[in-house]
Amino acid sequence: MTCFKFSRIQPQGGLVFVQAGYPETVMFKGLSKMAVIAILLVALVVGVTAKLIRQNSRVPDYVGVHDGQFAALPNSPNAVSSQTEDATRRVEPLPMPSSFEITQAALTNTLQEMGRNRIIKVDGPYLHAVFTSSGMGYNDDVELWIDEEAGLVHYRSQSRVGYSDMGANKARYERFSSLYSIFADSGN
Repeated sequence: MTCFKFSRIQPQGGLVFVQAGYPETVMFKGLSKMAVIAILLVALVVGVTAKLIRQNSRVPDYVGVHDGQFAALPNSPNAVSSQTEDATRRVEPLPMPSSFEITQAALTNTLQEMGRNRIIKVDGPYLHAVFTSSGMGYNDDVELWIDEEAGLVHYRSQSRVGYSDMGANKARYERFSSLYSIFADSGN
């Protein structure tokens, strides 16, 4: 693979690249410095956008329950969990209304009522749903785990993209909790 090292921007326009043992190569010859900078900025924006689109479209590796625990929350403030010790991002686990089947029905009914999500995986006591924001189409992963032994439903929600979610995951939990209690109380 040929590798060039950026050397300088020419006063008359163009970027100068140097490869060991070869004469200088001028790219974008005749372009002003501003045009070259604009081209580089556009390339940077396209690259960052492509990375965000890729990150937003893939299910993260950390999704799932291992030995009764969700993955630890990231350092960024874009997630909440009922299994974290961080008080600012902790949400309360939800109570099981009675049986496993009624609890699972209450969870799926709650997700259906909330809308803008799709259930990706149901594996026994584990449920994974992806919520998609209406504006930008960002995906957030919501995980639910029915802990029959403790009589609780654990909740975890994390944005796939960005540093802060501006409280979206906490607000989603509040709405989820409110709707879930209605379905859990009705036994449907």
